[in-house]
Amino acid sequence: MAAKYLEMSKPPGPAAFWFGLGAAIRSVGKAVDEAGRLMQMETGHDEKLPIPCTVVTVGAKAPTIGQSFVAPSATVAGDVMLDTGASVWYGAVVRAHGSRVTIGEMSCVQENAIVTSKPTAPVSVGKLVTIGAGSLVEGATLLDGCSVGPGCVVSPGSSIGAKAILAAGSVLAPKATVPAGQLWAGKPAKKVGDVTAADADGAVADARAMCALSIVHSEHAWMSLDDIEFTALQYKIEGNRPENWNQLLRDAPSFEEMPKLRTRIAEVTAQLG
Repeated sequence: MAAKYLEMSKPPGPAAFWFGLGAAIRSVGKAVDEAGRLMQMETGHDEKLPIPCTVVTVGAKAPTIGQSFVAPSATVAGDVMLDTGASVWYGAVVRAHGSRVTIGEMSCVQENAIVTSKPTAPVSVGKLVTIGAGSLVEGATLLDGCSVGPGCVVSPGSSIGAKAILAAGSVLAPKATVPAGQLWAGKPAKKVGDVTAADADGAVADARAMCALSIVHSEHAWMSLDDIEFTALQYKIEGNRPENWNQLLRDAPSFEEMPKLRTRIAEVTAQLG
């Protein structure tokens, strides 16, 4: 539908003519801007639009993304492998430095977290693992279903066992090991208890929910500008219609209701099982 809308908005005449005219106008605009900058002399400022570096090849090794979500403001660099359903959220950095970083199926690196390997210490993250916002994970191993709270530091050579939890703000010392099913907290982190079945199930449920949400974000974060403008127009039109408008048209063959966020998340969650 968006493609049809774009086709209807095109000016009449051959495309080559409009392309040439547009290129000429843009070149004139650049020349005028450069002339203005020269007139300002040393007080002038050369404005440049930064190019986002979401996926970066380092040392001839490119990240393997697959069916996973990398937010537009996140960075994934070097020998990084994201398994199916994995997600790297806004402002996060996943970087391979001399050895590989593996993020397992349906695991998430939340906002502003940093995951980086070391030359002699790779990073291995299992399935359904949550790395909380603002955390730092360096050269560590995180097994299936474990959870790292927001603002944690997981030092090189350390490991967190399956379904274990590192509480928010904790610092796990280098080469420390959190056994499976234990709750650790503090600076440095120490055992403070055992993870209950409810807490372990909750951590896995949170990871699944983040995976479902990442699919919805992926559908919208990488939309083209034309699709974004068209969708916004459709929502605006729908918002100004009478309350019974959809009911009046529900039997029309061409009727297609605009998707609701809550409905879409529920659909994706059901598909994940």
